[in-house]
Amino acid sequence: MNRKMLVAAGALAVGSGTVLAPGAAAQDVGLREYPCSDQFRVPWVLDAWNGTNKVAFSPFGTDNIHCVSFHGMTVAYQLDPEGKKHALNPPSGLIGAFAGQLYFWDPATY
Repeated sequence: MNRKMLVAAGALAVGSGTVLAPGAAAQDVGLREYPCSDQFRVPWVLDAWNGTNKVAFSPFGTDNIHCVSFHGMTVAYQLDPEGKKHALNPPSGLIGAFAGQLYFWDPATY
């Protein structure tokens, strides 16, 4: 093989390796999922309103709540007794600015 063919073959091998390389794990991009029920309280508990806890308005209380963090943003979901995921949504707009610790159960599953 001449030099040009060797360079072309090397470039092809490097390019193919990049395309065929295994995908990065979720942790590599900063995605972190973890159980976080301990950060939530139900609204009728006294320490729910002390400003350090999140308050979950959910028919399932604070059982099976999970948080997903991605570069400083955190979203929460809750598993129902059948294992289906339901979003726990904070209020939006002006209310959300003043009540950032409130989370409302969404009956839709995903």
